[in-house]
Amino acid sequence: MKLNNKTLFVFASVLTLTGCNNLFSKHVKCDDESATSLVTQVLQDNLEQSLEHELKGLIKNGSIKDLDPAKLKLSAKNIQFSLVDSRTDFIDPNSPKTTCAIDLTVTIPSDLVKKSNEARAKVDAVSVEEHANNLGVNYENNKIHLTLEYVLQPTDKGDKVLALLKNTANVQTVLSETLTYAFLKPQIEKNQIKNLEASKAAIQRNNAVYQENNEAVEAADAATEAAIAAAEGYGEEYE
Repeated sequence: MKLNNKTLFVFASVLTLTGCNNLFSKHVKCDDESATSLVTQVLQDNLEQSLEHELKGLIKNGSIKDLDPAKLKLSAKNIQFSLVDSRTDFIDPNSPKTTCAIDLTVTIPSDLVKKSNEARAKVDAVSVEEHANNLGVNYENNKIHLTLEYVLQPTDKGDKVLALLKNTANVQTVLSETLTYAFLKPQIEKNQIKNLEASKAAIQRNNAVYQENNEAVEAADAATEAAIAAAEGYGEEYE
C-alpha cells in the first residue's frame, strides 16, 4: 500500500489580538506567549489538513469502505506538541520580521505507534522509526525532536501576528502517515481476511473440480478395462 504524497498546506497562520492597541510597535518577541501559542496552533492545523488530504485520496480510491472517515482527523488530537527554550536568531532592521528558533517535542501515543507498525507490517511497509530515519527526522521512544525555525511578523496595525513555520514538512509527513496507517489497520485486516476466504473458496472449487475429473478418469479406466475384458471374452468364444 502506498499512501498519497504529503503536501504541507498551512505554513502560516494569523493570531488576532483583540483589545490591544499597538501591542507590537515593530517586532514580536520570540518568547511571547501568544506567539508560541500561535506556533502550536499552526502545527495542529497543518497536521489536520494533511490528514484531510490523505482522507480524500483514501475515499477516492475506495480504500476505507468499512471505516468511519471522521476518526482519522480526530486522531490528530492525540498528538502533543511541546515548545520550550525559544531563541531569537535574527531581528530584521528593515522590516517587522523576527526569525526565531525553539525546541519542539512531538509525542505520539504508544498505542497509535503500535497499531501503525502492525498495519505497516501487513503491507510490507517500513516501521515508523525507519520511516522517520529515512526522512532525517529525529525520532526515539515515540517522540520527535526538532529545532523548529519560524518567523513572526505583526501587521502594520499591530493587532495581528503572522507565524510562518520553515522546517516542519518531514515531521508532518511522519505524523500523518503514522496516524493514517493506525487508522487503516482494521481495514487492512478485513481485506486480508476477505482475500484469505476468497483463496480458500478458490482452492475448494479447484479441489472439487479435481475430484470430479479424478472420478471421471477412474470411470473411464473402468469402462476401458470392461471393454477390453469383453473383447477378450468375445474372442475366446470363437477359438
